[in-house]
Amino acid sequence: MKRTLMTVGLMAFIGIAQARAGEIVKNDKFVLNANGRMQWLVVGQKVDDPFRSDDRMYLFMKQARLRLTGKYNDAKFDVQLAYGGEEAIAASPGVGLGLLDFSFDVPTPFKTRVKVGQFRVPYGRERLTDSGTLNFGDRSIQSLGFSWNRDVGAALSKKHGKFVGTLGVFTGGGRDVPQRYLPEKIGSPMLVTRFGYDDGIDEDVYTVNSREARPDRTRAAAYFNALYMKDSLIGHSTVINVRSTDKSLLLNPNWNPFVAQAPFSQGRVWQAGGDVVVRAPLGEYAVTGEAEANYGTYSNTYGTVTMKGGRVQVGISRGAFDASLRHAVLYPDARMANTFTPTGVTTAQHSLLFENDKPIREYTPSLTYHYRSNVALVADMPIYTNMLVFQENRLGTYVATEHPDQATVVKPGAGTATRQRVVEGRLMFQLTF
Repeated sequence: MKRTLMTVGLMAFIGIAQARAGEIVKNDKFVLNANGRMQWLVVGQKVDDPFRSDDRMYLFMKQARLRLTGKYNDAKFDVQLAYGGEEAIAASPGVGLGLLDFSFDVPTPFKTRVKVGQFRVPYGRERLTDSGTLNFGDRSIQSLGFSWNRDVGAALSKKHGKFVGTLGVFTGGGRDVPQRYLPEKIGSPMLVTRFGYDDGIDEDVYTVNSREARPDRTRAAAYFNALYMKDSLIGHSTVINVRSTDKSLLLNPNWNPFVAQAPFSQGRVWQAGGDVVVRAPLGEYAVTGEAEANYGTYSNTYGTVTMKGGRVQVGISRGAFDASLRHAVLYPDARMANTFTPTGVTTAQHSLLFENDKPIREYTPSLTYHYRSNVALVADMPIYTNMLVFQENRLGTYVATEHPDQATVVKPGAGTATRQRVVEGRLMFQLTF
């Protein structure tokens, strides 16, 4: 109720503010901006399903967000709330759902800046890209394998000419973690670094946009990312196992057969990767190219699993239209087949799901129309090959990358896992202010 009243009051204030749209206050010391985003998503899907219709249709409120940004003197702040379907998860007592970002970015005496609070973990261009600037209905499948999204911590950043970098320390437990004082055996916090060369493409090392309507010259950026964490035993579980959101496939116990194995072991996870982007004017057009590659591994006393993946995408823009094409790939570890192996079926037989590290591939063409600067329509058509699907007996088929936890239906008498080709058509309407 308090949050609702605050939102209503803020929107009324915006309506009477004597300033341009989105700018509430601006003076020599204080700046306050407000913006919001709504996304409606229509999805049509075709899946071979022995129990239900092969053709499916969905309509979702994908996002409904409110964001406040600004600065006081040299200190910047960023607050973002989520009200849409992305928050439709089971809530535990004391968990404050809806808060995405709440951070402060302040200067230090050593010509660096420190960012503290809850914000995006600075790892990977696709994950850092603001979803309101994507020319696709969603991020690629490679993001599912490596994403950490938001966490609580602090990061020190430095920019020197065209070179920029950051080093962060985070809890590893994700966002919106309640206060619970439990017995623990401490491993290490999550350590993250991202550094590279940026010729003016990104606002800063934490803020990435995937579109620029009229680039005035050729610009490029290239980054290296790395992440390490040793899990901590907390109460009856571990930090990694109690993450309520943003759990990558590498750390999902329904994919990783070792991460939740009892008695719990203090596992280690590390990831490394790189990404590049180029944007350039081409006559009346603007062209963009991006590429990203990642490798991650998790290990404890029970075993080790790895994940490989990447994406490449190109786009061309003219006026109100953007056309893009994306190819993404994800290589699940063959040892993950242990998780999907029903009792009575040998691991060797079921490992055919991952024969020769068989990858899941995504090919997605898209077309975006910007009716106005704040109104966009995005149409794309993801085509997934060798997609892992879970078939629940007498109920139906789930696409693994959309319902990763449905791996639990793969058990005797309940269901099985197969590979197939899945085609989707998506239409997203986006309105911002």
